[in-house]
Amino acid sequence: MKLSTARVDLATIMEATLPDAVSVVDHLPDSITPPCVLVAWADPWVKPATLCAYEAAMELLVIAQRIEPGGKLETLEEIVSAILPAMKANPDWQVVDVTAPYPMNVAGVDYLAASVNLTYDMEDM
Repeated sequence: MKLSTARVDLATIMEATLPDAVSVVDHLPDSITPPCVLVAWADPWVKPATLCAYEAAMELLVIAQRIEPGGKLETLEEIVSAILPAMKANPDWQVVDVTAPYPMNVAGVDYLAASVNLTYDMEDM
């Protein structure tokens, strides 16, 4: 898979997987409306996998809701629970890990988020 198509392909998988109420964004937005999943490159972006192949890293940034007193984790848990089997069904993608929930500040507002970190094989370049 080429770098030029990976982000769009991953966004397409997410759109087919997640409920309509969860928006999927494959570019850097100037604002967000949760719940949403941002498809982004991760760091390191590309690294050697073997002598002849590379792997690229991507991140699905899951943003569930504003952080408020007494807030719940269910939305975040449901989105991550939907993503994992979809990634398992797509052999080009490997889930590296999923972070614990954390606060993410966007434009002065704290949101509940988690990152699903993925890699994919770039042998077909």
